[in-house]
Amino acid sequence: MGPWLVPLVLALFTFGTADFVVAGVLRELATSLSTSDAAIGQLVTVYSIVYAVSAPLAAVVTARVARRKLAGYSLLLFIAGNVAAALAPNYEVLLVSRVPTAIAAAAVTPMCFAAAGSLPPEGKRGKALGVLAGGIMLAQLLGVPLGTWFGSAWGWQASFWMCAALGTVVLIMMFTLLPALQLPPAMGLRERLAPVTRSPVLRGLGAMLLLSTGSMMMMAYIAPISGAAAGIGTGGIAVLFVAAGLAGLVATQVGGTLSDNLGPLRTVAIGACILVASMVGLTASVAWGAAPLWVLIAIVMVMAFGIGMLNPPLAVWLLSRAGASGNEVMALNASVMYLGTSVGGALGGVLLTLHGPGALPVLAVVETLLVVLLVVTTERRSSLPDKDSTADEPVAKQPR
Repeated sequence: MGPWLVPLVLALFTFGTADFVVAGVLRELATSLSTSDAAIGQLVTVYSIVYAVSAPLAAVVTARVARRKLAGYSLLLFIAGNVAAALAPNYEVLLVSRVPTAIAAAAVTPMCFAAAGSLPPEGKRGKALGVLAGGIMLAQLLGVPLGTWFGSAWGWQASFWMCAALGTVVLIMMFTLLPALQLPPAMGLRERLAPVTRSPVLRGLGAMLLLSTGSMMMMAYIAPISGAAAGIGTGGIAVLFVAAGLAGLVATQVGGTLSDNLGPLRTVAIGACILVASMVGLTASVAWGAAPLWVLIAIVMVMAFGIGMLNPPLAVWLLSRAGASGNEVMALNASVMYLGTSVGGALGGVLLTLHGPGALPVLAVVETLLVVLLVVTTERRSSLPDKDSTADEPVAKQPR
């Protein structure tokens, strides 16, 4: 690893914080702007939708723009969006300010993943992507609570001023620590998007969509699930979120390292087994209805660990099949993650209403098994490729 990784991690930390910091100051925003909690919640929805749509478009449009120049312009747009949010006199202006902020994040995030997957030597890329994914976990564990504290101490505007300040720091670091990145070879739009139409890439994107859907479904409704399993209140739920954040942060590092040492597909299989085990534990706890808090904390930490382990190897696996279109594939990867976040929240709500909290971990098991099925099978249903295989077609070796 090198200092070039610092601005990339901080960028993802900053973008994640800007997305979800609204949740921390939701009540202050609703009171100050004389609107409902539900309307304030749409600030996150708009950010996520704009991000999901913008990421693949920005990757194609900016394919021949120097990476540091792209980062510079995008971060200036990100800073401007957060300044506009901090100065917003009403809800409508605040809502519109989320659009440039999301577009800027959508333009830079795929570049960060592509850089982390190409700058390190072979055998270190999984670790780099794991560290990068840790920036997203840190946003939930540190960035959002910090933004919430700023908002409660100096008004909700301070949360957005904090995001603008973080964007400024990232901008400076991008130009001082990030080396000039090589642009992909000049290709037409059809050639550049060709890898996206290949079965391995489509399977990988489908797996990431399922993972994002399942993980968001579980985390968004952890309160009713934990309530049914152990009858815990708000204080206990806060402990669960902190425990999950810590476990997820560690898991991204473990997942990246194992991806380098064992290969991405084997790491996916290990992470899936851990996740399925935690879902079985949650289902049993809901059926029990009187699980001790420490048991629930342990199960949720195992769940978060399994989710965190799966992200880095899936990114490595996708990049290994993207060829010269790594930025475009990573953009689509980021897009389906945000799409999965939206789908998970909606799907979990429907399932919770129709079948109760015990049904959510059962569906999560099904989704996890589908993730494994998507990434370990190919058109020929060949055996598991070894860790050094990066071709679209699997090598004819027996699994180790």
